[in-house]
Amino acid sequence: MDPSRVRDLSHSAPTPREYSRLLRHVMGGMESVITGLIDEFKPLRNHREIFTLLIITITFLVSLFCVTNGGIYVFTLLDKFSAETSILFGVLIETIGVSWFYGVDRFSDDIEKMIGKRPGLYWRLCWKIVSPCFLLFVVVVSISTFKAPEYGNYVFPDWANVIGWCIAISSMAIVPIFAVYKCISLRGTLRERLACAITPEKDQHLVEHGELRQLTLRHWLMV
Repeated sequence: MDPSRVRDLSHSAPTPREYSRLLRHVMGGMESVITGLIDEFKPLRNHREIFTLLIITITFLVSLFCVTNGGIYVFTLLDKFSAETSILFGVLIETIGVSWFYGVDRFSDDIEKMIGKRPGLYWRLCWKIVSPCFLLFVVVVSISTFKAPEYGNYVFPDWANVIGWCIAISSMAIVPIFAVYKCISLRGTLRERLACAITPEKDQHLVEHGELRQLTLRHWLMV
């Protein structure tokens, strides 16, 4: 979101349509976070309403920093560091997870079950090769061409940029941290733990019987 759009709201009240659009964006992102946490931590399923209230309350309290006298600077910092590289990195990891770990062939089978038609070779090549390469290129460029955020004539100091990068890295670091945790928590040889970590839960019994499908050359080359 452009910070100037937020500044303009002080001169005129938002229309009902603008409020509706804003709420749709907020609730969509909030629901993805809540659903992901509940799916991962099963005890939360019995307390979904309380957990949702807790997440909304925490988000509300943190958001209060953005409506103080210097709130526009906080908002600009968050908009710069939490809505650029970290989101692109997340999409890159999702693409790799679906196309390479889960497998384009399985993903295509799932789509065929849902719509009755298997995706063509063009789409499978995009998911497997084009999209990951393009996203990786964009992530590298966004980091290498980083420019300190500005608001009007104010250039954010170095310490503010350090805080911003810490915010961005906090979300990106979750991926390798959880990957290491998953490998350590599993049993077996390193090869078996790695195979189990990138295998869907419904197929992990195959890994226990020595069928390491995810580590075969055929799996990685399948389009």
